[in-house]
Amino acid sequence: MNIKLILIIFILTWSISCVKTNSPKTINLEKNWFFSPDKSNIGSSENWYAINFDDSKWDKIDAGKRWEDQGYPDLDGNAWYRKTVLIPTDWKGKDIWIKFGAVNDAYDLFINGEQVSSFGAANITFAAKPSFTKISNKIRYGESNQITVKVNDWGNSGGLWRLPAIITIDKTETDLFKPLSKNPFDLEKEGYELFWKDEFNNEKLDNSKWNIRGIGPRGVGFVTPDALEIKDGKLIIKAFMENDSLKVSAVGTQGLFDTTYGFFECRAQLPKTIGNWAAFWIQSSGISSGEDPGKFGTEIDIFEYFKGQGGDFVSHNLHWAYGPNQKTTGAFLSKVDGIGEGFHTFAVEWTPEKYAFFVDGYKYHEIREAISHIDEYIILSFEPAHSLEDLKTATLPDAFIIDYVKVYKKK
Repeated sequence: MNIKLILIIFILTWSISCVKTNSPKTINLEKNWFFSPDKSNIGSSENWYAINFDDSKWDKIDAGKRWEDQGYPDLDGNAWYRKTVLIPTDWKGKDIWIKFGAVNDAYDLFINGEQVSSFGAANITFAAKPSFTKISNKIRYGESNQITVKVNDWGNSGGLWRLPAIITIDKTETDLFKPLSKNPFDLEKEGYELFWKDEFNNEKLDNSKWNIRGIGPRGVGFVTPDALEIKDGKLIIKAFMENDSLKVSAVGTQGLFDTTYGFFECRAQLPKTIGNWAAFWIQSSGISSGEDPGKFGTEIDIFEYFKGQGGDFVSHNLHWAYGPNQKTTGAFLSKVDGIGEGFHTFAVEWTPEKYAFFVDGYKYHEIREAISHIDEYIILSFEPAHSLEDLKTATLPDAFIIDYVKVYKKK
């Protein structure tokens, strides 16, 4: 082979290798979803999420519009969307997210027959906020992938009713939940000093600071002292099955430490399973006695971790006016890569003007609504699943591990 031919082959090879891929960064999911109501709630038991399920007789509708405007004016409750999507081969090795601009009201997402996330519960709606699920490890590259969404509408509008509805590798599409500030919160600089703490260094739960909260049935489980342990300077709240019963636990400072305003922080390692969820929250004793949050208090969910929301998110919520007219604002999501691994800090700064929510010292949200001006108490809980179906993919036993809880006050 002469030098000239070798040079030509080299140039051609180099040119081909330098050609940029034509694969898009984003795949639009707006059009042509197969759609079916599920008024009898049989879709889950009949595996409507399965890859080989026959949806050929279903109607077709679009995302970005209410299902009421697409032939289903009286539909409330459950309905299913299905769509097959070809994922480019060169997306392999990249972070891939599916994003919905808003879903009215809650939904479960399935990829290739496997449930990967769940958004919305206990009257927490995602009808006005975007949501994301990282799906990189569920994708078949260079092949068609089955995307299935089970939507639960609680009334009025329903469905995948707000765009975008996309699959993307574009990081800017998932950049809505970054911290508000690039600098961590400096307690001392802001005038705070330590007021109360428990670092769990005793051999058992300190009953001068905590009571086991709500012993008895809760959700699909039971709150029991058996699911609580102090070990190696950590409070361990467990979830496990015993005699076909789910056991969990919770502790609270009610009647022992109740206070108004401050910076409330815990350092904790989050659970691994889907179904049950960890929570660090504040509540007043009189929250069900009236509807004015200033006078009767607000449930301040400093964080809740639903691993079903995709693994990299924690949520923050406010609830008040317990009863038939209960009000809620949230869920406010904070996206923290790797939040499900190792220990992290979670905090709220509660002042007469605002609530500011923090993860690992960085402020993610500031809310100036439903401000409580009365004493409230601290709760740590490992909550049981809402239903037995929510436990179908759970891995038990599991644990919510707390290193410390601290409360700071202005000097």
